[in-house]
Amino acid sequence: MRIMSLPVDKGGCGHYRVRQPLAMLQEHTEHDTYIVEKDSEELDSVGLALPSVDIFIVRQGTLISETKKLFQDLLENLAPLKAKWVMDIDDNMELISPYSEHYKFSGIENYFDHNINKWLWKDGVDGFDLARNKLKLKDSEQSLIDADLVTVTTEKLAEFAERFNKHVAVLPNSINFDRWWQLPLKPNKQLRVGWSGGNSHYEDWFTIKKPLNDLLREYKFKLVIAGDYFKGIVDKDLQYLVETHPWVDFSGHSYRMMCMNLDLAIIPLANLPFSHYKSSVKWYEMSAMKVPSIVSNIKPYSEDIVDGETAWGYVDATSFKKSLISALGSVVLRNKIGKNAYNWVYKHRNAKINTKLWADAYESIL
Repeated sequence: MRIMSLPVDKGGCGHYRVRQPLAMLQEHTEHDTYIVEKDSEELDSVGLALPSVDIFIVRQGTLISETKKLFQDLLENLAPLKAKWVMDIDDNMELISPYSEHYKFSGIENYFDHNINKWLWKDGVDGFDLARNKLKLKDSEQSLIDADLVTVTTEKLAEFAERFNKHVAVLPNSINFDRWWQLPLKPNKQLRVGWSGGNSHYEDWFTIKKPLNDLLREYKFKLVIAGDYFKGIVDKDLQYLVETHPWVDFSGHSYRMMCMNLDLAIIPLANLPFSHYKSSVKWYEMSAMKVPSIVSNIKPYSEDIVDGETAWGYVDATSFKKSLISALGSVVLRNKIGKNAYNWVYKHRNAKINTKLWADAYESIL
């Protein structure tokens, strides 16, 4: 197969959904893959190759009908496109939270927060445009219909995609263990508890705010944050216990995470409909380093972890506090759960092994 992807971001989503799988296909199979890195200049230079492409990959937000027309115009109707179109999605954008910054361009309802007596989002205010967002969502749904195949991260997200297209393949986010491992660093004198993520996770952290502060005050562990840090979550008198690290290019993300030398990870997730359609990739990353995790025991994590064996799963603030006390108090238990988690992820979410899933999915529509 000859597989081509349109321009894709260089962050975590683009990496796990397109860049890594295509690199694996190129390295471990006989298939040829290529990612167009620029919207216009490079398209002109690869235009002559378009008729030979078997699979075009696009990410959610791309309008397939317009892209097909663009490609055919590049060829000036000299040759037909034979390729099949694959649409990859990793979120259910119909359910995005109004507390996410992405709501500005994806939210389809006004939202008034009664707790603070304020409009968070109101049509026509601060760039929030309901008509624009509804049209964007409609276009996204039409592309799901137009695709020859829709690829998703989980079975739950597949249920959403199947509303629009009967050809859906679950291709789970996977870890390249050539880029993730446990560094042989010295044990920490002060326990280091970490998290990595973006600015759409405030609601997740807010659910554990009180027990987190209670235990920070009691145990004095270091809270290590890579990415976005929500200062309002940690009490002012405890800020000295927080260590923050800015974003790095995703090509260096795994190495930065390994060098943080974490003893434990916290992966909070608010029990909201949007959350249930996400993947457990944060847990996969931590587990690849044998770092044990405390995770919200709802989908997607509840379908991957075994509570007390491969992670500590919590359901509310009380059980979170109990789990964190257990994890902080026993290095033996942390090591056991970290090793068990590593073994599960290595077996089930190994990118080299799962390359076949991508190949089989693409071959199924040719």
